[in-house]
Amino acid sequence: MSKSVIRRLVKISTVVCLALGLCSLGALRLKPETSPTLEAVRAYYTKGLNDMDTRLRALTLVLEDASSTPEEWKAAFIALRSEYKKIEFLLAYLDEDNVRDYLNGPPLPTIDRVVAELVTYEPAGMQIIEQHLFSDESASLRGEILSLTRDLYLKFSLIRKAQINLYFSDRQVLESVRAGIFRVTSMGLAGFDTPGSGRCLQESAISMQAMAGIIGLYTPYLKNRGLLADSIQTAFRGCVQRLLQNPDPDSFDRMDCIRLYLEPLYGHILSLHLALGIETTYEVKQLSRPLNYLSPSMFTAHTFNDHYYAGIGAVQENPDAVALGRVLFFDPALSKDNQRACASCHLPEKAFTDGLPKSLATNFSGTVGRNAPTLINSVFADKYFYDFRADRLETQAEHVIFNEKEFSTTYYEILDKLKQSGEYRMLFQKAFGHEPNTAAIARALAAYVRSLTSFNSPVDRYLRGETAHIEEEIRSGFNLFMGKALCGACHFAPTYSGLVPPSFSENESEVIGVPMDPLASPLQIDPDPGRYDNGRARDHAE
Repeated sequence: MSKSVIRRLVKISTVVCLALGLCSLGALRLKPETSPTLEAVRAYYTKGLNDMDTRLRALTLVLEDASSTPEEWKAAFIALRSEYKKIEFLLAYLDEDNVRDYLNGPPLPTIDRVVAELVTYEPAGMQIIEQHLFSDESASLRGEILSLTRDLYLKFSLIRKAQINLYFSDRQVLESVRAGIFRVTSMGLAGFDTPGSGRCLQESAISMQAMAGIIGLYTPYLKNRGLLADSIQTAFRGCVQRLLQNPDPDSFDRMDCIRLYLEPLYGHILSLHLALGIETTYEVKQLSRPLNYLSPSMFTAHTFNDHYYAGIGAVQENPDAVALGRVLFFDPALSKDNQRACASCHLPEKAFTDGLPKSLATNFSGTVGRNAPTLINSVFADKYFYDFRADRLETQAEHVIFNEKEFSTTYYEILDKLKQSGEYRMLFQKAFGHEPNTAAIARALAAYVRSLTSFNSPVDRYLRGETAHIEEEIRSGFNLFMGKALCGACHFAPTYSGLVPPSFSENESEVIGVPMDPLASPLQIDPDPGRYDNGRARDHAE
């Protein structure tokens, strides 16, 4: 039996074990708190889990009924989704992996996150069901939809039993609401899980109403209820009204919805958390996390913990290492023929890309396999290159250095050049306290690339409420990106990359079947094997 299969069985058996109360859940299985507020949240959550179970059974039954119609299937599915959205903020927070793997992951093959070999799993859960239900071929897909629904019901039954037996704290409730607001902002409004039905705004309204009700249990305990409680209530109410008044996903102004309601709410719930004197995650867990929970904004560089992604332990990069990395980045001496630098393909004036379909190879003889992506905000990733073959920026550098179509050299050849330079020896001494070596080269380059962050664009400043106006062309572009064009369903705000909200701990990879020539007839798919190759071939650029 393969490691991947064993892992999946262990995962399911753990859920069953928890449901039967035979094992603990570590940090989540806390000593039960008995406050009326927390008990009300637990009662709400339990009811929601049971209601979702009922809706799942109803969907199964209507699909099993030979006389039912696709319209009846859709109605039953929409009712199921509505129940899910009422508890999503809690369920996805408390059981993120199982929600993603079995309940509401993207309708794409997924890669096993644990085993070393490249193992893929076919999509399952509500998103793939929605894709089938709202397609033109839904009637002919009835058997597949029913099979997927039965599987979903089995998985959810196990998850529901485990969740009903969980204890959670006030801290976790407030954290789940903030994560839920981030999810609506980055995924809900973008139609991430509703591309077939187009119900992204209605479902976002359901989520916001649910979170408003939970937060309403906490605001009465504020010593000075006035301004903060009123601001929270006003923002929730305004957001829901805006979502319901214009449910057309193509014309909805997502930019102002975020600016006026979601972004302020993210900060307000933090203020509520701190004002109530409830412990924060930093008083419970010492490990670094992707998000800085104390950031009041979703759209600043301070929202993310660079050191978490860097894996370096330090809160900030060594400025001298960044300065050295910048010099190395622009120095063609890193290539064998002294003709190419990192900046040859990552041009600052082009957002650290080269603007080409595929980057030029060394000596301008042809191209490499792929293009050069931007380096801006590349610190906020857990994998690098389009095929994710490098897991850190330090290891990313060697793929370029050794590639015969790029730098076509070795670290030792580079070191010979650097050690002959008194200036470089001084810069390495200043940055690292020793002579140049291979680790320091990679470390310095990575330090510079990690410094290339944004979050200060006109869009960022407008969404934070720092500017009163924004050009209509920018507003239209943002709304198109996050709406009708469905760009934001894969390029998630605020990094606009595959870094998945709201935990931002994993990059999503997609295979979309890019044609070699979009104007050719018949179309031919690009032969690049992508992640299947996964580092075994060295003739690709980024």
